[in-house]
Formats: sequence, C-alpha cells, structure tokens
Amino acid sequence: NKSAEAVNQALKLILKQHQILSITADNGTEFNRLSDVFSEEHIYYAHPYASWERGTDENHNRLIRRWLPKGTKKTTPKEVAFIENWINNYPKKCLNYKSPREDFFMANLNLKFGHPTLIRYQKKF
Repeated sequence: NKSAEAVNQALKLILKQHQILSITADNGTEFNRLSDVFSEEHIYYAHPYASWERGTDENHNRLIRRWLPKGTKKTTPKEVAFIENWINNYPKKCLNYKSPREDFFMANLNLKFGHPTLIRYQKKF
C-alpha cells in the first residue's frame, strides 16, 4: 500500500524502536503527509528528476534489480525478506566497508550509551 497513511503508520512503528533524526523523500503522494510524523525541519524533499540528490536510494534500487528485474509482476514476502536481509548485510564503501546492519547497530549503541553522535570513519589518504 503506497498511501500516505500507510507510510506514516510504518514510520511510527519504526520510530518506536529506533531514533531517526531526518528523512529524505521524493515527491510521491505517499510522502505528502510526513509532517504528521516528523517536524518540518527534519523533512527533506528531493527535487523532481534529480535522482542524484538521493544517491543511496538509487544504489539500493540497483541492488534490488539484481534480484527483481524490471517487469517482475509478483514477489512473495519470503523473497522480499531475503532481498532485504541481503542488502542490509552488503558491505558499503561509504560505510568503510561495513554493512548497513553493522553501522545501524553501532549507531544505536552510541545513542544508548550517551554518545550524542556516531563517530564516523576517518578518511584514509
């Protein structure tokens, strides 16, 4: 379901378990009520036809297309869970070759134990 109400319900469930500081969305109608969940200063909208403003999203779409080529009509919840797990455990250069799952876990540990920000990675020269 791609309705704004369904998106907001899903976000509220996620926010019960995790701290999210901001959200970036495209201009789809499913995102037109994000202000019901987030304050306006924490919502960022990408400009139309400017996919580079959401580079990580576009990279994830490419990863999904490895498993579900364009034109795929149906998927099962089991297939979606497999792809989700694969992506969440796939090492990323932007995370110093850690997986999103590892990075997310470390960020939550830092927040839980009083570190105000996640100390990211030092650039290697």
